[in-house]
Amino acid sequence: MTARRSKPIPFRPPQRRRIHEEVGDQLRDAILDGRYQAGQKLPPERELAEEFQVNRTSVREAIKVLEGLGLVTVRQGDGATVQPLIDASFEVLAPMIYRNGRVDAAALADVMEVIMPLLFEMARLALERHQPEELAPLRRLRDVMANEDLEREQRFAAGREVLVLLSDMTRNRVWQMLARRARALLASEPLQEARRRLKRDPGLLVGIIDACLAAIDAGRPDEATLELRRLIELIGESTLVLNESRPRATLAS
Repeated sequence: MTARRSKPIPFRPPQRRRIHEEVGDQLRDAILDGRYQAGQKLPPERELAEEFQVNRTSVREAIKVLEGLGLVTVRQGDGATVQPLIDASFEVLAPMIYRNGRVDAAALADVMEVIMPLLFEMARLALERHQPEELAPLRRLRDVMANEDLEREQRFAAGREVLVLLSDMTRNRVWQMLARRARALLASEPLQEARRRLKRDPGLLVGIIDACLAAIDAGRPDEATLELRRLIELIGESTLVLNESRPRATLAS
């Protein structure tokens, strides 16, 4: 995805105890915002240290973090060179979606376009392979999501656990790994902030779970699968803001 040009945000002195982490976060966001393009070198350590008002050691450690994320490569005597975003670590996905107080709609749509069809297939296999006793944990998670005395994010956390539960039902280790990575992404601080801004209601998930369980009890697997797809869609849409110019990557709810 091509980074969009925006007005550069001035770097500010770090506030955290681990200074290099905040320096790294600000440099990371500057790369994601297109302030530094692929193939371009970051400013020298001395210059960055002056701008951030920190010592060069903190800048050097921050650049090591960027290197670990695949955002830059470092050659001794040649500085740090920005790499194409497509070569970066998956850990960059969350700040791609939310940084500097705004949601990047195009980045979020890209992520959901990939994740949602995979999770739909996982749900289909989960229903095909599940054991009856595995429905009890699903009902318990449903009760947490329905509990309006809990904080909104606690209720969404139960929804994310549904993804993990479904992956366990497939008895496939790759699905289990994927679901846990999806849970971590959806639980990340940037996406929590996106949910707060969108004011999504986790209670919307409860009726879909009820319909899914009713279809399972009635022996209607196709209907149950459809409800699970709707459930996963809403879990994804709890963080979803789409550009009007982009086609929807999910089913209509």
